[in-house]
Amino acid sequence: MNNAMPALLAFLLVLSLPAMTVVAAAPDGERVDGSAAALQQELPYETAPVEAENTTNRLPLTGDVRSEHTDYGSGLGLVFASADDELRLDHEQYTLVDDEFDDATTEQQAAMVQQAYERINERADELEQREREAVRAYAAGEQSTNELLQTLLRNHKEAAMLADTLRDLEGHASRVSGYSLPADYSDYKALEYHRTPLRENLEALTDRPTRGSGLGVTVSASQTGYSLGMMDGDQYLVETARFDNRDGTDSERLQHSDAYDYTGELYPWATEDGPHFQDNSPDHYWAETGHDQGRLDFYFNSQTGNVYRETQELTAQSLPVTEETTGSSDGLELSINETPPAENVNSPIEVTVTDQATGEPEQATIIIDGIEIGKTDEDGSLWIVPTIGQSELTARTANGTVNATITS
Repeated sequence: MNNAMPALLAFLLVLSLPAMTVVAAAPDGERVDGSAAALQQELPYETAPVEAENTTNRLPLTGDVRSEHTDYGSGLGLVFASADDELRLDHEQYTLVDDEFDDATTEQQAAMVQQAYERINERADELEQREREAVRAYAAGEQSTNELLQTLLRNHKEAAMLADTLRDLEGHASRVSGYSLPADYSDYKALEYHRTPLRENLEALTDRPTRGSGLGVTVSASQTGYSLGMMDGDQYLVETARFDNRDGTDSERLQHSDAYDYTGELYPWATEDGPHFQDNSPDHYWAETGHDQGRLDFYFNSQTGNVYRETQELTAQSLPVTEETTGSSDGLELSINETPPAENVNSPIEVTVTDQATGEPEQATIIIDGIEIGKTDEDGSLWIVPTIGQSELTARTANGTVNATITS
């Protein structure tokens, strides 16, 4: 049997799987003309990315934020759910598609492909709704951090499967005389929305679990959105979604040229050389840019101009230091370097522990609010992503401890 995923697999997949329910201020920059300038003046501060100097702006959360750190491992619930999904796929792909599509008339084939395409788009909407319900349940204290991460990771995996079936669907549609599938880049971007570098790290751990392994993830959420932050070696990964910024209005759509210029108003430092830009009519634009510190991509509403999804990959050592805090106790010196911005954003900090008398680096266990985050390296340093709000940090060595209060 051919193991390639057939064209109508998406249609069968989504019918066999039930939807999962889980309980400006304007930045400084060049002036733009027309609707982009007017739109920027109208944006309230809380919808715009937080301004930062010598680095990228960051999308903040609003409202009452629940923020926690977790050591994420492969959850059995997700493993079983993914295995069950794959079994349903494998069963259905040969019983109907191969037997019925090739034997159908041209009109029947066109109807089957069109129905499958429409159901893929419906399923993409269901992924977004699933995400919103899970985030709001977590913010309300009804879900754990790992339960929320499992939902987001399930969306990540399912979005990949749906994108694959959409590509196969396009191939089958090309064989139907007189039929043209209305798929375009916006369909793929709607699915790519759920696939991020941070989730790829979680997926790798889930697919290839190692005993005792885990990934430290800082999870923050309110009723209007969420943010995930983690360190991957020296790379700071962050993804943030704002549901309130996603919703459209009845206002006139921001035109393509104005929207391109507007990216420079949203992220002036990061887009100095111009971003890669994509028009995903009718409801959003997408932009991506590389810069000296890493990579940024974001989605913004084509009517309001609000950024509703942002992912960033930044080299921690390249980030500017906005504030340095020091403290000492038990013969230990603690230094904390904060990076911008701070307000309602999971920004990384560097913690360094040294011997107070000699200045030699100390290997210390770093604990935040009673949760062990990691150990300092041979230089006595550790990059961490603190929770939003006020936290108590403890650095513990064999000879003593030193404490500090951090606020973000």
